[in-house]
Amino acid sequence: MVTSFSFPTKIIFGPGAIAQLGAALTELGGIRPLVVTDKGIVDSGIIKQVSVPLKKNGVEFSLFDNVTSNPVEENVWAGVAHFQEERCDSIIALGGGSPIDVAKAIGLMATHQPPMAQYDDKFDGWKLVRPIMPPLIAIPTTSGTGSEVGRSTVITLKATQRKTVIFSPHLMPRVALCDPELTLKLPPHITAATGMDALTHCVEAYLARGYHPMCDG
Repeated sequence: MVTSFSFPTKIIFGPGAIAQLGAALTELGGIRPLVVTDKGIVDSGIIKQVSVPLKKNGVEFSLFDNVTSNPVEENVWAGVAHFQEERCDSIIALGGGSPIDVAKAIGLMATHQPPMAQYDDKFDGWKLVRPIMPPLIAIPTTSGTGSEVGRSTVITLKATQRKTVIFSPHLMPRVALCDPELTLKLPPHITAATGMDALTHCVEAYLARGYHPMCDG
């Protein structure tokens, strides 16, 4: 069986890796990033750990924390407006799967024509996605979703109240900055739930009938 796979996202992993955020952004040419997160991350104080390395590199960022669990289209359009009003040139996604998904969708809709529904995988929308999105750095604070290296975003559309799934390699973050220390401030129930999510994905890969060398490795 012929298989193919690609993991082009640069991964920076290890305790204290967040210190490299400023340098990673500069390498991508970003000077005015939009940090996309949720209010839980802001309240936990994790946002401060992100602001320090950015300020050390002389980077001023704009914060957008209007992201809900199981994000909706309204989150995306609010983020697009914020991105454009603040004249941002790059995006930093901070949090679990929801902020990362919204960050991907903001990058898409800030550079592509609406409606968002036309990019749905159901309609082969990936053919419409061009490599013109602002550079994206993903900083996961949970385990389980894998969104920081994924090529999809899942958003609930306003008109249909159904989830649209958009796939494109151009949605993949340029850098995944994975610092285990960022998980230490999460509420216990989030740590437990996302840990089970990660375990479920591993069991799923093991039991699935389809074969892929990366999943079976």
